[in-house]
Parts: sequence; C-alpha cells; structure tokens
Amino acid sequence: MKVSVILCTCNPREYYLRRVLAALAAQTLESSAWELLLIDNASHPSVPMSVLNGLTNARLIREDEPGKPYALMTGIKLSKADMMVTVDDDNVLSPDYLA
Repeated sequence: MKVSVILCTCNPREYYLRRVLAALAAQTLESSAWELLLIDNASHPSVPMSVLNGLTNARLIREDEPGKPYALMTGIKLSKADMMVTVDDDNVLSPDYLA
C-alpha cells in the first residue's frame, strides 16, 4: 500500500462529504494502492457506514475526543502506508491527485 488518505470530519454536511468521497472513489490510482481512513470526530449523530458505499478500501473510525488533532492522531496511528495525505471534508480532489 502506497498512500493512506486521512479524512477527518465532525458533523459533516452530507452533500459535501458525499462529493469528496465520490472524488476519492474516482481516483486513477488503483484502490489496492491506497486506503481511506474516514475519522468521525465526535459527530452527533455518528457518520453512517453507508457513506462509504463503493469504497472497498475505506474504513470508518470513530474518535470520541473532539478536536482535529485527536482525529488526525487516530488516523496516523491506524495508517498502514508510509505516505499520508490529509483531506478535509469539503475538498474535492481531481481524479489523478493520488497518482
């Protein structure tokens, strides 16, 4: 695995989050070369697993301590790749970004 994408979110606007996840699903880098760690940072209600529909290389992880530093540290600890990319929950990446 080459890249871990760490996406932290707290009470995301569903429309924006789905756009970000759709852009990640459309990446030209094959899905076996990267993973997505979607960190739900104390959202109320929790981010549903259904947002990961179609992203087989993704994990939804709950971090109950509020604050982006806690969410990022959780993602870093659970990352399986040597390279990490952080993406905000309103950043739509171009299809070749990870490649």
